[in-house]
Amino acid sequence: MHSRLFINAISSVGQVIISGLTYFLLYGIWVRELGVKQLGVWSIVWTTTYFAAMANSGVPVGIVKFIAEANINSEINKARSIITMSIGITAIINLLICFVLYLNASWLFQFLISSSTDAATAIEIFPIALISFWILNISNVFIFTLDGFQLNYLRSILNITASLCLFISSYFFLNKGLLGIAIAHTIYAIFILIGSISLVVYYLKTPFILNISFNKKLFFDFLNYSIKSQIASITTLLYDPITKFFLAKYSSLDAVGFYEMASRLVTQIRSVIVTANQVMVPKIVETSINATGNFQRLYTIMFKLLAIISTPLLFFFYFFAPFVSLVWIGKIETFFVLSIYILIIGWYLNTLSVPAYISNIGVGQLRHNIIQHITTAVLNVIFGIVGGYFLQGYGVVSAWAMSLAVSSATLIHLFHQKHHLDFHTLRFEGDYDYFISLFILIIGSSISNYILSKECSHWMVVLGCYCLIYMGWIGWIVKNTPFILEMRRRFTNLRLK
Repeated sequence: MHSRLFINAISSVGQVIISGLTYFLLYGIWVRELGVKQLGVWSIVWTTTYFAAMANSGVPVGIVKFIAEANINSEINKARSIITMSIGITAIINLLICFVLYLNASWLFQFLISSSTDAATAIEIFPIALISFWILNISNVFIFTLDGFQLNYLRSILNITASLCLFISSYFFLNKGLLGIAIAHTIYAIFILIGSISLVVYYLKTPFILNISFNKKLFFDFLNYSIKSQIASITTLLYDPITKFFLAKYSSLDAVGFYEMASRLVTQIRSVIVTANQVMVPKIVETSINATGNFQRLYTIMFKLLAIISTPLLFFFYFFAPFVSLVWIGKIETFFVLSIYILIIGWYLNTLSVPAYISNIGVGQLRHNIIQHITTAVLNVIFGIVGGYFLQGYGVVSAWAMSLAVSSATLIHLFHQKHHLDFHTLRFEGDYDYFISLFILIIGSSISNYILSKECSHWMVVLGCYCLIYMGWIGWIVKNTPFILEMRRRFTNLRLK
């Protein structure tokens, strides 16, 4: 089990890194060839398709939990039934919502996009985007089935190859503009669907992966669990989509494009951290079923690891944001850089709530997760309107970060209250010096980055100095944080088992 968890975690991290690099290259090409405004249009179009996910947003969580339970109890027919139910729920309801969105595309994009030419382009490519998103949603059934079987490494291999497929397709159809991007995403979605089905067939060693016999009890148990997750997941429609819609209304399509790039960068790095923790869901399910351990102990370990690992990874891009802008965009774009600053702080605080969120999923207690989602959604709308009105684009992005921070703190508080956990248990040896040094580095880099934005002619020299300072800081915290050395020893032992 331990070696499987280790392999799944490493492969998941590798997948996120390669996917992130793929999008880094793609966005750089799209911005240079098509312009940031066109990227903003595509971002609005693709984000609008998220509303089609209302049909199955609760299903993936249910798949992982129920497939994991069926796998532990060696109930393959039950697993097939879960796959069949999930496909049915996703394909049928999702198709209906896609049809409704298609019928309302004209007025929707004319409302969101002020330019009639850009709105017409969005309307033209929207049907293709809906098709690819519908296919991806069906693919997710098989992808999350692999997660439930603890075959995350196979899922990771598929996503890595699919990312390369997207890159090649995008490059090949680049001359068609946004239409080419939409076509490339459709090819990518079909690749994911065929690959995920093939991997499930490979694991079950039979092409018969569906079970058309109806199990009433299983259906309602699965539906009940998924509906709870659905309520939480629907609120995510008030996350990124609302933020981008507010940016389009209160700022500009350029701001949407720069935000899309900053958001993709930060969330992709965060995914490197969080994805490795998500492989713990089947382990938490197993722990709660077999009573072989204490999931609260798993929670504290996950929290401390996230606090240690996420800090240097996320804040690396805080320190180096101007240089990312120079390489990716070709100049130091102020809105892009400040968006990175704001998003890193918001997502960093949100990342610390992930262990509580995953633990709730593993034991089937979703009420607090729902509260977090609702809190985030409501605050994002309220803060977004106020922030957008007074501070335009900066206010909208800040509103999103504040919503993440407040809701994450709420979830952690509720989790500790329910399980009678003392916040002191989350502390680790050397944590005070660790975070004081981080604070000093943030202040110093913020000041020097501001100076650099005014005069960047010698940015290569400054970059070299930044690298030396950052590496020196990493060496210092490793030497002065005993918990890091302890975790390194534990992971070495885990890998050898």
